[in-house]
Amino acid sequence: MKRLRGNEDGIALLVTLLVLVLIVALANEIFRIGARAAQTGAYGRDSIECGLLAEAGTGAARIALRQDARENSYDTLDEFWSRPVPPIELGNGVINVTVEDEERKIDLNLLVMPNGIAPDEQRLAIFRRLLDILGIDGAVADAVVDWLDADDSPRVGGAETAYYQGLPYPYSAKNDLFDTVDELRLVKGVTGEVFEKLRPFVTVFSSAKVNINTAPKEVIMALSAGSIAGAGEIGPAEADQLIAYRRDHPFRSVSDIKNVSPFFADLYGKTLLQNYIDVRSTVFHVRSIGTVAGTARTVDAIGLRSGNEIQWRFWRLE
Repeated sequence: MKRLRGNEDGIALLVTLLVLVLIVALANEIFRIGARAAQTGAYGRDSIECGLLAEAGTGAARIALRQDARENSYDTLDEFWSRPVPPIELGNGVINVTVEDEERKIDLNLLVMPNGIAPDEQRLAIFRRLLDILGIDGAVADAVVDWLDADDSPRVGGAETAYYQGLPYPYSAKNDLFDTVDELRLVKGVTGEVFEKLRPFVTVFSSAKVNINTAPKEVIMALSAGSIAGAGEIGPAEADQLIAYRRDHPFRSVSDIKNVSPFFADLYGKTLLQNYIDVRSTVFHVRSIGTVAGTARTVDAIGLRSGNEIQWRFWRLE
């Protein structure tokens, strides 16, 4: 009951902070809104108001993440930043805000070594297992590595510039890191269906480790690949066991995974698993939608939490 009350208080705090941020934003922009409204009419006015609502939502999320950093040294799915927030009605508008940590996902940009030439075989094995779990052709892994690496020699199932230049609308292989997950659509084998399957489980912004407090079942299973698999494979039953355990016993350190079962104790002690997991998240995806009279605008932002500060690494207003 104490934890539930804490979550309720956290949500109330988030809503209160959201209102305060919105008031400040509106005060700063009121004259601009009036001028633009006169020029562009009701649609322009509503569009501007939607943008302000969306920006206010990201401001409130930023404050919530900073507050959370002061309270504990681990992140779970049961904290007020990660719990669903109901739509917030303010005046004629509505704000919908969601916050998701990127450490629950597998980072595509880490599939190649820092030199940009050779793949990171352990992380590549983990990604291949994720593809297998999702029922996606393993050749996609080769194509992703070719998109990332600095050379122009295609892997067995991959593709380099020669392939992409032969398409109806030709372009070149990037041979560099992904800037956004959406860029994955350009890679050979990543159809619309494949992209939708992959999108919930991959990122291009992370701290390089998977948060076992927030990772979904598919990512947890994928972690047992390559040299890690020597102690056994994390199957559906083992992943479900870990997820059930963390609901009542959040992992406060990576070594706590040993308490889930003898299997995980063995996995932790005999493999490199501890090098790929964490219990804290540092990168967050904030999606804030402001809606007024049927008009909506969305802010998609990626924030890096360093200490108690949030630094935006990506920001897009649509």
